[in-house]
This record gives sequence, C-alpha cells and structure tokens, in this order.
Amino acid sequence: MTTDFKKDFPIFQNNPDLIFFDSTATSQKPKYVIDGIREYLENSYSNIHRWMYDIAQTSEIYYKQSKEKVCDVLNANSYKEVIYTFNSTYAINLLTQTLRRNKKLKKWDKVLVSIVEHHANIVPWLILKEEIGIEIDYVTVDEDFNLDMEDFKSKYDESVKVISLTHVSNVTGQVFDLEQVGKLKREDTLFVVDASQSVPHMKVDVQKINCDFLFFTWHKVFADSGIGVLWGREELLESMDCVFSGGWAISNVASDSFSSAGLPDKYEPGTPNVTGAYSLLKAFEYIDSVWWFEVLEAVEDQLTNYFLEKAKQYDYFHILGSDKPENRVSVFSFVIDSQHSHDVAEILAENHIAVRSWKHCAQPLFEKYWHAHSVRASLYLYNTKEEIDKFFEVIGKLK
Repeated sequence: MTTDFKKDFPIFQNNPDLIFFDSTATSQKPKYVIDGIREYLENSYSNIHRWMYDIAQTSEIYYKQSKEKVCDVLNANSYKEVIYTFNSTYAINLLTQTLRRNKKLKKWDKVLVSIVEHHANIVPWLILKEEIGIEIDYVTVDEDFNLDMEDFKSKYDESVKVISLTHVSNVTGQVFDLEQVGKLKREDTLFVVDASQSVPHMKVDVQKINCDFLFFTWHKVFADSGIGVLWGREELLESMDCVFSGGWAISNVASDSFSSAGLPDKYEPGTPNVTGAYSLLKAFEYIDSVWWFEVLEAVEDQLTNYFLEKAKQYDYFHILGSDKPENRVSVFSFVIDSQHSHDVAEILAENHIAVRSWKHCAQPLFEKYWHAHSVRASLYLYNTKEEIDKFFEVIGKLK
C-alpha cells in the first residue's frame, strides 16, 4: 500500500523541510480542498437563504450536500440533525447553554465526564455548575488509559443526568470503548460525545455508540477552520429552544414575541460559514479518493507501530499513557528526563519539526497522573516513517 500522500499537500512543497507532527491541533489541507475553495469563491460564492439568483441557489445546494455527507459519515438519520458551528468548543457551549435554557438540568443533577477530557468538555459544565448548581464527577482510567468501566459503573447512579465523554484522548491517543457506555445508558440520561479526535482518524457511528449528541470540528479533517458540527437526535433538538436566535433561525418576529424556525435552521442564527461547509464537502471527497477511512487507519497503524518501536530505543524518552499499539491513534505525549517541554519543542522546531508543548488543554489529567507538562507529537495521513526517523535523530541528541 502506498503511503505517498505528502505530495497532495502543497504546504510541504512550499516548506520542503517541514515535518508536521501537530495534526491533533489542526490538519494540513490537500490541494484538492484548496483548489475547491478557490473555485467556489471565484465562481459560486454567495450567502444562502432567501435567494432568487443562481449562485445563491448553487451555494445553498452545496451547503445542504455537505450536511448530507456528514449525515452519511456519522450514520445519522437526517441532515436536519447536523448543526454547523464555529468549532468543537462553540458546539459544546451551544449545547450546554441550550440545555440550561430548556431546564434539562437542575440543581444537584450530576454530569459524568472522564479525567482525560479536553477543557472544552469540562469548562462548559463548570459554567453550569456556577449558574444552576449541577455537580460534576470524573471517571478515571485503567493502567492502559482506557476508560475504567468499573469506576464508571460505580459513579453512574440515579443523580447522573448527562454522560459527556471524549472518544479519543488528545493527550494519550487512547480510544474509549463508548459503545460499552452506550449499552449501559439509561433513558433518563443524555449521552454526549466529544469526537474531535476520533472523526479525523476513524469511522464514527452514532447509532452504534447510542449517543444523543456528538460534536467535532472540521479543521482537523483537512477542511478549513471555522466550521464545526453539533449532531443531535432529531427529537431532542426539536424539543428544545436554542439559546441563541436571529436571522434564518426565526420564522416570525412581532414587536413582543418571535417564533423559531424548524431544524436545522433554528440552531444556526446569522450568516453561516458557507465556504467552510464547502471545504468540508471537498475534504470528504478527498478522503473518498484515497479509499476512505480504511486506508487512513491502515497508514496510521503503520506509523503508530513504527513510532512506538523507535521510542523503545531511548530510555530517557517516556510516553505518557499506554505504550501499546492497540486501541490508540498516532498521538504521543512524552517527556524527556531533565528537559523542559518548551525547550524540547523549541529544539525540534529549530530542526523544522512542528510539535506542541505544555498541558494540551487537559490540566486535570496532568494534575492526577503525571508531570507538570509534556511534548506532544501527533501524526496523520501525510506523515512518513522517514520523518519519524528524523524526529528520533533529534531526540537522540537530547540525552
């Protein structure tokens, strides 16, 4: 199987020395997506809704097609369940505040999250704790940093009204078995999934997971920034009033009242990111062209195994989390004995290797388990074994 996907990404031709190991933060964009965005802006760009002219109709078609593609990818029931937001963080804040507005949570109700959550899936719940007095509890992980299901079961009592879990840790790369959680979910509980780190790496099926809401962002999956997704079950979305409104999100306004539009429009007030939606559509077409997630996963499995084998050669190089290749993606947070994470990241940057340092928006995880901070290397479709070799050549000089 070929792994020569780097040629599809112009940034590497324009920066020939660049080794980009920061795809967990954001992915690079293939020429197919870049050219598609330019073609759209040059030929069909327009705002959507309330149109009577051709390019606006074309833009509307593209916008809906992108949602239909998301629906297909997630195995959702309808494109009406797909809400576009700015990013993952905005999506979860939109959801939590909408739950508050609709009184879906009350004082002393409990939300279960895991200790590995990104701040984006902690702080919005902490805001509700300040606002209405909900409680938050944290599920721990086992020795391989999988979700500790025994701890989950012990904490999933009658006071729990929301389970909100990441699918893949942005620190350890570990994949949580959320289907097991979905099987245990009661009817009185909402199950929310942060798929920000899983959608870029694997096929995610909302029916198999049995979740009620799921959110992620597309700049991590080859598309442009500024386009995120909040997916929710149609009956739940329909039953609530969105915390924001205006523009196409409303159907009628009087001097003393207003009525909301139907799905999905009532959750998308104001001018939508049509260009971002189009970039999303082109990103999926690119993934289709490389034989979908099967190839993406196969390439990543090869890189993961190779990286972990190379890491064993350096006794001062310590991976945080599991060092096993099973049940993980190519995200590696690590520390080097007697080296500050910023110093390591700076030395790597001087050698044209892009990584990220510090606590990776997961401070509760670091406070419970490890060192003060770490370096994170995250790989994707366009990375190679040769780049891993160059990475460890630099690491070999840091002892």
